[in-house]
Amino acid sequence: MQRRAECTGPDAAPGTNFSPFGYGAGLMKLATALLLASLRVFAQEMTPPPVMAAEDAEVAQVPTGFLDQALKVDVKNRITEGKAGTLVTHRQLYERTGRIDLVTQSDNRAARRLWLAISAGVVAGAAGIVGGVLIATAPRLNTVECESDVRVYNDVCVPRAAQHNVAGTAVIATGVVTGLLLGTLAFWSDPDVLTRDQTLALVSGYNSQLAKRLRAKPQGLKLLPVVTPDGAVLSAALRF
Repeated sequence: MQRRAECTGPDAAPGTNFSPFGYGAGLMKLATALLLASLRVFAQEMTPPPVMAAEDAEVAQVPTGFLDQALKVDVKNRITEGKAGTLVTHRQLYERTGRIDLVTQSDNRAARRLWLAISAGVVAGAAGIVGGVLIATAPRLNTVECESDVRVYNDVCVPRAAQHNVAGTAVIATGVVTGLLLGTLAFWSDPDVLTRDQTLALVSGYNSQLAKRLRAKPQGLKLLPVVTPDGAVLSAALRF
């Protein structure tokens, strides 16, 4: 008579037969649970944290009053301030940022531009007047003196009239060209000094310093009431 072996494993109830498939199924379930847990942890680690939208992040980090005082530069290198878009000159920007060297350059270029513009106008105007006078004073060919003698007409009146007309035209042309050159130099003498990229860099530094000043805690003496078992007292806090 054969006796059947009884299972003494943890998964077998007393009096039941031993079966290796029970252990195998339990191990498979445990391995599957561990694998799923590991995958969930890995997925959580690989999932990037939520990123705040650029505008929301900017608004959240902007201190109070910053948007009303911050500077902006447009594509034409013009500077505006705050939400109202108040125009700010480059010289004012240099003064705010403490760039005395740029203030000096801006003043020099502004003075040079004014001088060149005035010179261009004066030269062109003077040349126009002188040239007009030369042309107006040219001898008339239909006068009695010129028409009375063929030799006088050909040898005196025609050459003199041609000289006046040529000289007057040359003076006017020279004045116009000189005025244009002086006007071009005046245009190139830009009192803004900096290019748009350089202005953007300077404005960025100014806005950063502005944000730091607005975020700074106010200085002063603060009194706080403190209640103790013995009574109430005032606590002074000096912030500097």
